[in-house]
Amino acid sequence: MRRRRREGHDRGAAAVEMALVLPLLIVLLFGIIDFGRIYTAQIQLSQAAREGVRMESLGFPGDVSTRAHAAAPGLSSMTVAVTRACPAAPLPNDSAEVTVGWHPTGLILVGWIPGIDRNYPQTATMRCQG
Repeated sequence: MRRRRREGHDRGAAAVEMALVLPLLIVLLFGIIDFGRIYTAQIQLSQAAREGVRMESLGFPGDVSTRAHAAAPGLSSMTVAVTRACPAAPLPNDSAEVTVGWHPTGLILVGWIPGIDRNYPQTATMRCQG
């Protein structure tokens, strides 16, 4: 009796399977990396907005941008805007508002997907302490 060799029929199957699955794994990996970077930036932006509005509400308007940038050292392209400033003699209901924005650069996957808003603003409001 003659035995058939079946080993030869499976040659290359692993390479084909890897060629089909590898692009999906790479997209998943870069998506996780981008999500982590955006999530970290959102936390830093929130902290920067809180620090900026704190400076504005305490009456140090010149330190708003400096303090906000110090709170988020990893976000170099961050913008800081005082949306509502405290008056010189604040009333009990007066409040300050600071908006901090970040336009990300260097995202691997999200930069290629159309229709995604790539501006991440954070706004903080605090009562004027005058």
